[in-house]
Amino acid sequence: MSRPLESPNPLAGAVLAVVKVAHELNCQVNRTKLSRFLYLADLEAVESGYTPFTGATWRWGEQGPYDHALTRAEDWVVESELVERHDHRDTGCGSHLLTLTVDIEDPLNATDMECVRDVLRLHGGKSATDLEHLSRETIPVIEAQAGGERGALLDLNRARRRRQVETLLERFRSRRGARPSQQDDPGVGAVLEAEFRGMRDGLRRANAKMLDDQ
Repeated sequence: MSRPLESPNPLAGAVLAVVKVAHELNCQVNRTKLSRFLYLADLEAVESGYTPFTGATWRWGEQGPYDHALTRAEDWVVESELVERHDHRDTGCGSHLLTLTVDIEDPLNATDMECVRDVLRLHGGKSATDLEHLSRETIPVIEAQAGGERGALLDLNRARRRRQVETLLERFRSRRGARPSQQDDPGVGAVLEAEFRGMRDGLRRANAKMLDDQ
């Protein structure tokens, strides 16, 4: 029987969602990968037209997006005995490996859980280093890096505007590709040539008259 979640911390619910989905998909999540998964899940929500749901306030740091509140949320799920935290640095799995201790119900609503599942299906098998590179390639981080200010808030809405522009461009390309090729009207070239020839004689006479007058 699954155990319901009663967390006063919205970010703790997002942490549990990632650990639960990692358990479902048989992939590992440690403290470093956790922050990347949560950031990418918020970004996925924004790009899909929803609002960020993890409860994190994302800032840009040397190691990528972060929120110090994430540490407190992680501590809460461990202290509640819903999650165990292990140190497996000697095995190459990384430090602070997080695993479920009991089966729990989905801690988030269906839409938000689907964002988490989408992210882990795509990136759950990636290393922490790969996830760091991936997060650095997102629009909010790129813009924060361009500003050069560490600790700057990340504007996730930039990703939404980028997605809207890409959607409009794709729609334009598809419509342009479906349009029939543009062709000249049959015979229009011959008509224009005949008009030019008719005007040419008149222009020649006018030029000759002007030269005679001079």
